[in-house]
Amino acid sequence: MRIFFTMTAVVTGLTLMAITAEADYQAGLRAYRAHDYKSALKEFKSNPTRDSQYNLGVMYFKGEGVNADPLEGVEWFRKAAAKGQVQAQFVLGTIFDGGKNVTQDRAAAARWYRKAAEQGHPQAQFNLGLMYTNGEGVSKDRAEAVVWLKKAAGNGHQDAGRLLKTMGEKVPPQAMPKPDKNSSKSSAAGTPSELPPGHPR
Repeated sequence: MRIFFTMTAVVTGLTLMAITAEADYQAGLRAYRAHDYKSALKEFKSNPTRDSQYNLGVMYFKGEGVNADPLEGVEWFRKAAAKGQVQAQFVLGTIFDGGKNVTQDRAAAARWYRKAAEQGHPQAQFNLGLMYTNGEGVSKDRAEAVVWLKKAAGNGHQDAGRLLKTMGEKVPPQAMPKPDKNSSKSSAAGTPSELPPGHPR
């Protein structure tokens, strides 16, 4: 009987802690949206969840409520990414891919893109596909590039569809361009965008 009461007390305590953490996160989010960065910072710091850590990364990176400190932002993104926060994983990929505020490290970028891509992040899938296409941070591997580009295209990423078409691969219907009903002029057929979004060059 004592074990039952002890287990019940532990489960109740954990539940209350989870509710408190969620309340801190929601309070931080409300404060952030209201541009009350001082309060948001306090709430996010009191909440060790991956989403709070991601938001702290954004605040430090952009200098919202604190002096801009991109390296501190990267550390918060790392904490969130280590807990599986997909947007933090993607952001770290772009930071290391572009080399802004950190030493460019395409291999690290590919690792972070892969983590986000495996969770279904379409832009991370596309960027990883590009890296395999060009041999940036990973060995050049057409087959692996096609795998990731098809996943991105399957998630509606049109640039992935255009690249697959250029490579002579079948393009999933989700990546086919949608006709622009408001435009009276049609763009030249087959003209790709100058640079795909999200992949720094």
